Amino acid sequence: MTSGDAPMRIVAAAVLMSLATAGAAHAQALTSSSESKGYAEAVVQSAFGNVTSQSFGGEVGVTVRSGLQVFVDAGQIRDAAPSSLGNRAQQIAAGIAANAGPTDYRVKQPVTFGVVGIKAILPTSTSLEPYIALGGGAAQVKRDVTFTSTGGDVSQFATLGQDLSGTETKGMLSVGGGLGWPVSRHVIVDLQYRYGWIFTSGEGLNVNRAGVGVGVRF
Repeated sequence: MTSGDAPMRIVAAAVLMSLATAGAAHAQALTSSSESKGYAEAVVQSAFGNVTSQSFGGEVGVTVRSGLQVFVDAGQIRDAAPSSLGNRAQQIAAGIAANAGPTDYRVKQPVTFGVVGIKAILPTSTSLEPYIALGGGAAQVKRDVTFTSTGGDVSQFATLGQDLSGTETKGMLSVGGGLGWPVSRHVIVDLQYRYGWIFTSGEGLNVNRAGVGVGVRF
């Protein structure tokens, strides 16, 4: 090594040390953000099962101890109609058609829900935060079935019962998991999946939601 090379090597070593220190500080900032007091995020999901629709809502959580949070998850699924609802509507449509001519029908079942639960964050050696979540709450299910016929008003040919119309509010269980990605000290992206069971009259209703949440930590 010549005397002219020594300053360059010293500078290079200093640059590498600075980069390593900055990287470690950034990683530490992301890791320490998992010990925040809580978070709030907006959530967009795909809801799927018998039909595929969208779900929109939000989630708020509070840290009760290291790696453990209490959360509230609320939102609306645009359509979670089971196949049985469509089958019953099809039977009614056939009966109307026999008396009033060609008949069409539309089936939709929106769900508004709210869940309170516990989220356990699993330890890792990176800033990513896998977690599991379990909760319970309530859901309002609205059965929205309509019929149209070339014969005009279909109400004279059929009266819809509670199995095809009306609203009911029932208990709901929710379980799921996800992966939190702290993109900065206060901003997080939450990749998530939730499975819910709603105790509706008769057969019950299952709902699947998968999507992403974007929020802040405080």
